[in-house]
Amino acid sequence: MASGDSLCIKNGLIYTPLKVIENGVLLIHKGKIKQVGSESQVNIPRNSTVIDADKHIVCPGFLDLQVNGGGGVFLTEDASYNGVCAVAKTHVKFGTTGILPTIITAETNIICTALKAVNEAVVKGTEGANVLGSHLEGPFINEERKGIHESKFIKKPSILNFDAFFKASQATLKILTLAPEIEGSLGLIRHARKRGVLVSVGHSTANYSQVQSATDAGLTLGTHVFNAMNGIDSREPGTVGAILSNDQIKTSLIADEIHVHPMSMKIVINAKGIDKVFLVTDSMPPIGTTIKAFKLFDKTIHVKDGACHNANGTIAGSVSSMNVSIKVIHEKVGIPLNWAIAMATEIPASIIGISDKKGSLAVGKDADITLCDSDMQIMKVIVGGKTLYEK
Repeated sequence: MASGDSLCIKNGLIYTPLKVIENGVLLIHKGKIKQVGSESQVNIPRNSTVIDADKHIVCPGFLDLQVNGGGGVFLTEDASYNGVCAVAKTHVKFGTTGILPTIITAETNIICTALKAVNEAVVKGTEGANVLGSHLEGPFINEERKGIHESKFIKKPSILNFDAFFKASQATLKILTLAPEIEGSLGLIRHARKRGVLVSVGHSTANYSQVQSATDAGLTLGTHVFNAMNGIDSREPGTVGAILSNDQIKTSLIADEIHVHPMSMKIVINAKGIDKVFLVTDSMPPIGTTIKAFKLFDKTIHVKDGACHNANGTIAGSVSSMNVSIKVIHEKVGIPLNWAIAMATEIPASIIGISDKKGSLAVGKDADITLCDSDMQIMKVIVGGKTLYEK
């Protein structure tokens, strides 16, 4: 496409995502959306490069706020600019145009190295999904709900340690997942919020009142609801009940049908309201590969029954993709497709404060666009007006 020319996508079923436009047209100029509407509303310039969507779905590129790896790379240990780029290139093939690379509980120097690598990708860019910042899942978690996190690396909440992580990220740290019941967590939540970092409850045994106290301190998110947290009991709502009942908390959900049953997903959406639930993959190195086993620090993790598991059978993240997650939410949970897409686009964009640029198809926003068929199979992915994947 010559400099100054426009890119036009026509003959598409456009999901903005909340509005659906049949025979829709998207006009892109210099990486931004210039016009969006029906064929009768948009004038296509003569010098445009035209893509015929052939009645396929045209929607915003997906945003995944919890990505542990992909393409054979485990971000925490394989921390480098090239490693982050490999993960970004892997996820773009599944329609994801923006990610928060996620660093899990590890030694302080390893975490800092990984956060620096993510920041480098934020600054330099990649030839894949946009790197929007980082998500630090740990090390301030509860050992009783550690999942596959290593006990020896878990730390008490510490402003000093947090500041080291934040400095390493060069202020690109976006989300911190912690256990709010651990002593020192409330002070850390307040401190993190002052730094502009969102705080999420996860890997936690917190009871209802402890989550409420954390919310008062500034906590606003839940990390992969139901997984690695105390469930609901008749006399103690637990971590899950606190998330579901608190209107100030928005929560992520892993929709691979393995981490959470579809009807449990429906309970979450009905309780929270659909605008307070967003999809994450929690993806691990095997996604986008044929890998059946990989190393997580000194442990071997196996891909079995559609997910990752350690030797004890504990789930160790997913091998699912965002397009599959949307399909599950739509077909198995019964959520209208436009809202299922919103859970992977508009809602996460609003949560991390980038809805002025990403998450929906509107004039002036970044031309990050995914084309897929009715089965949510990816046909083409455009990032910043540039085609980065085509089936």
